[in-house]
Amino acid sequence: MRSRNFAAGLLVAVGTATALASPALADPTEDPATQQLDQTFLKAVSDQGLKMKSDAFAIDLAHSTCDVLTRTSSVENALRHVQNATDWTDPKKIGAFGSLSVQAYCPKSMPKQ
Repeated sequence: MRSRNFAAGLLVAVGTATALASPALADPTEDPATQQLDQTFLKAVSDQGLKMKSDAFAIDLAHSTCDVLTRTSSVENALRHVQNATDWTDPKKIGAFGSLSVQAYCPKSMPKQ
């Protein structure tokens, strides 16, 4: 049942997440579209009140969450990955981060209802 709660939290968070425009950081290794996507993702994470170790950690975790979801096709595995990488125990936080990750970096892997 707990994994269903995580999955439900992910779906609820998808519905509440919004894309917000923000300026991109100047990083010569990334194209401007990627920079803007990263900054929009980080703003959304911040707006949800999700505290991360660093911006780089948040982006890396989002990408690896998408990797887990794509590789296993399991929302539960992806959310467990987020939980294991953070000190969060609140399913709403875990689901919100998972949702933002999927929305930003792997929208084609978004679970179907």
